[in-house]
Amino acid sequence: MLILVTVNTYSQDQNSALTPTDRLHIEWWQERHEEKIKAPMINPQLVLLGNSILHTLDYSDRNEVWREYLHKYRALNLGFSGDRTENLIWRIENGELDQSKPKVILLLIGTNNTDGNHFLTITQPKELQEAIWKITRIIRKKFPETKILLLGIFPYGYKANYRDNINKETNKFLSEFPAKDKNLYYKDIGEIFLDETGEIDKTLMPDYLHPNAKGHLWMFKTLDPFLEELMLD
Repeated sequence: MLILVTVNTYSQDQNSALTPTDRLHIEWWQERHEEKIKAPMINPQLVLLGNSILHTLDYSDRNEVWREYLHKYRALNLGFSGDRTENLIWRIENGELDQSKPKVILLLIGTNNTDGNHFLTITQPKELQEAIWKITRIIRKKFPETKILLLGIFPYGYKANYRDNINKETNKFLSEFPAKDKNLYYKDIGEIFLDETGEIDKTLMPDYLHPNAKGHLWMFKTLDPFLEELMLD
């Protein structure tokens, strides 16, 4: 079950998406965080960094995704359901990347920042761009040579909506990141989840947000050629 919680409010002149914020009051979140920082070193070539869209890869019906596309990279899954940029910043500043030195980090974060139904604050595109850039700078400081594969925020909703519009506008800013970091790559694969009418394909994203097992297979089938290329150097 996916668990979303509200976060603290901040003054209007402060970008809360930048402020490291833990969720240690949630039992499963604390346990997962401790598990990730204490786990035996597996020398991952690939680290998955993000929210529930990656966390759900741990579901048993995603085993085929791991067999086909992730085990070969000894992938480490650091996706946490319900996380926003501020939570991810806290996690990577508090040990979750310290047991690894991956060749590639796949980063997918931001959709919860634009969710006004489960959270008290909505992050605007420029604020979200600033927060995601901060995440890439923390990664870069830890791993000067690691390649960062930043994914555009996935489409959301069964019809046009404010949240999806913010996500799309944010993606325009994210697409500019590679010009500032030669080892940062940007991919927007959101269109693979759309049908011929341009609407989200329910056979891939039944809740209009999270890929199901079929959607995750399609996602990593799409990404794998590029991941293989990034792993070569």
